[in-house]
Amino acid sequence: MKHPSPGFQIIIRILTSIALIVYIIFLIGNGTPLFKGDSFQDFSVYLLFLVFLAGFLTVWRYELISGILLVAWYGFEWCLALWVWEDPDMVLAMGFPIFITGILSVIYGAKKRAA
Repeated sequence: MKHPSPGFQIIIRILTSIALIVYIIFLIGNGTPLFKGDSFQDFSVYLLFLVFLAGFLTVWRYELISGILLVAWYGFEWCLALWVWEDPDMVLAMGFPIFITGILSVIYGAKKRAA
């Protein structure tokens, strides 16, 4: 099987880096207090960020695992949006590009592993 293009790997890394920057800006702009809120709703934002951060850190070495983590992150986001958060519309829309990046990472990691 043919090896996947290294340019595809660079694109995935750039997209996840941009997503990390935008995610941090979102957390700062949202003003969610760090460990000051008693509700699970406030705390869940940081738990979700930790899952994303794990996916971001693994994209540099293990693209398949990273893709699985980013797709799972989007699934967790949907679960929180349906059952925990009060107004999740914008968060779900902003998370969709990360989901697509996760799918691209899974495809790249699977091709890399097969080769």
